[in-house]
Amino acid sequence: MNKISKKTLFTILITFAVTYLLTGVFHPYTADFKRLERIMQIIDEQYVGDYSSEKCEDAAINAVLGSIDDKYAVYYDEENAKETMQHIEGYYYGIGVEVFANTQKNAIEILSVHASSPAEKAGIMQGDLLLSADGKDYGASDIAAAISYIKGDGSKSSLNQSIELLLSRDGEKIPVTLKRAKLGLYVVKSEMIDDICYIRYDGFTQKSLSDFKKIVNSLDEKKTKGLVIDIRYNPGGEFTSVIEMCDLFLGDEPIMYTLDKKGEKTVYTGTKGKKDFPMAVIVSGASASASEVFAGAMQANKRAVIIGEETFGKGVTQSVMYLDRVDKSMGAVKLTTYKNYTPDGRWINEKIIPDIKVKIDKIGSDIREDAAFKAAVDYFNKEKQ
Repeated sequence: MNKISKKTLFTILITFAVTYLLTGVFHPYTADFKRLERIMQIIDEQYVGDYSSEKCEDAAINAVLGSIDDKYAVYYDEENAKETMQHIEGYYYGIGVEVFANTQKNAIEILSVHASSPAEKAGIMQGDLLLSADGKDYGASDIAAAISYIKGDGSKSSLNQSIELLLSRDGEKIPVTLKRAKLGLYVVKSEMIDDICYIRYDGFTQKSLSDFKKIVNSLDEKKTKGLVIDIRYNPGGEFTSVIEMCDLFLGDEPIMYTLDKKGEKTVYTGTKGKKDFPMAVIVSGASASASEVFAGAMQANKRAVIIGEETFGKGVTQSVMYLDRVDKSMGAVKLTTYKNYTPDGRWINEKIIPDIKVKIDKIGSDIREDAAFKAAVDYFNKEKQ
């Protein structure tokens, strides 16, 4: 614990200003934080106890991010920022959930649960609220600390230790005990069923894209009756990989476009030529973000039939930005920076509506018995007639 003198506080503010100017990371802004500065001055001059400047800064950062109505906004310290950037490599440490700060409920809400993860095996579900971990309570503003604690430090001792969570589901408190694990971020599985290639695609990373390409490129277009890409429960992932995945199936057709804060439009278009398989895409209410970009691009270009339920409706992209490109010890912030649209102009926040509506269930041991897969087979048979 320590106190900040006027001189130290002034030095910190000057250092921040000089750092911003030298790195060019931030543009000048006009926000007035005189009240906050005055409060810090009064604390420094009048408060009789000790306090942690780091805790004050963390609290201020979390309060600011919680006040801007961006439920995906979060601050990462240096270590968490590094691991977030590494996610595109295809693995992570944790229990297998994605979360966001639900400021209306002042709670950390489960956005998605990854397949075959400790969280899924323990029965954690999308929409559950995290109340505590190992007896420590967490609210919406504590999301960075909660993520850091739950995922652990990645050491063998951390991975082998059990963690006790208290969740809330429909008002009922649910205790859960599980172990952290080193997890493949997403899994790509394929199966040939009567000349139909079925691919289960859990999420978008450069590694999962590479695995996907290997499967698709190995197929004989003349002998493959159809391609079924199953992205139910797929929460999205890395943006570049979904654009490249769309590019496999589109020629020079538009894939999607984004709008930034200034309303500037960026259009993404296919470039590589396309695979000509008849194609079906299975979606559910948990298919989100990059999944919706893919399904929307295929639907708008009439490249695939979309089967299942209305998607989640996450038509925004988050960017992870270091506060300082040189001194990464300052950490990074994740912020919503783009709105995503299908090539025919639909904002993906309004969900992707399937062409063929089918009630989605969890994937069973035999995909042949799955209602959505059966609908895809029926579609291929009718198209062939």
